[in-house]
Amino acid sequence: MVLYVVATPIGNLKDITERAKEVLKNCDVVVCESKERALKILNHIGAAQKRIFYMPAPKEGSNAEKIAEEIKENNLSAVLITSAGTPAISDPGSTLIKKCREKGIKIVPIPGPSAITSALSVSGIQSQRFLFLGFLPKKGKEGFLKKVKEGVEKLPFNPAIVIFESPHRIKDTLEKIEKVFGEDTEVFLGREMTKIHEEYLFGRIKDIRDIMIKRERIRGEITMVIHCGKKEGEGEDLGG
Repeated sequence: MVLYVVATPIGNLKDITERAKEVLKNCDVVVCESKERALKILNHIGAAQKRIFYMPAPKEGSNAEKIAEEIKENNLSAVLITSAGTPAISDPGSTLIKKCREKGIKIVPIPGPSAITSALSVSGIQSQRFLFLGFLPKKGKEGFLKKVKEGVEKLPFNPAIVIFESPHRIKDTLEKIEKVFGEDTEVFLGREMTKIHEEYLFGRIKDIRDIMIKRERIRGEITMVIHCGKKEGEGEDLGG
């Protein structure tokens, strides 16, 4: 009995790894956040007949125990995938992993695509150390960002800040970031990464916000990298 935690493409299906394909083809059951997305991936690799356990985010708590118990009782080889990218990173998965571990089920990661590392790699913002915040809270966003800024200023190193955001909230989020961090703050914005209409923007947050304000409709999930405002290299020497 084993639970494979498998990273799947964040957009372009060709980004799936050979190991991920092998594990998906040979497993007994697939645990997924979205049946539609899971079937798209399984069809792509020729494994459409797999048994599927549906575990969306709102039902992870109630479903995880049942799924873990079935994996154990039937000695199953199971694969956990999310809609895109690596499971349990701002997506369902952590509760199921915990339940499986409690029952003695082996947990094996199958690494692969991640929106976080993809954005950092092309942002041009130093990323030796970074702070990942996931999706910002819908309420109290400005207050949350102020606390983040206060915390970052106390750190002995210069981190990049990475966040996820949905297209219908991005304008408000950019406004709050500009207000808290300042209009000259450098940011990178990746939208629809690895897909046909992928877009990458870099510059002052004021300028990026101006671009987004002019658009009536914005589509696609967004990953942002924010330069926290310290001088490049400041505080990087942590040696004793």
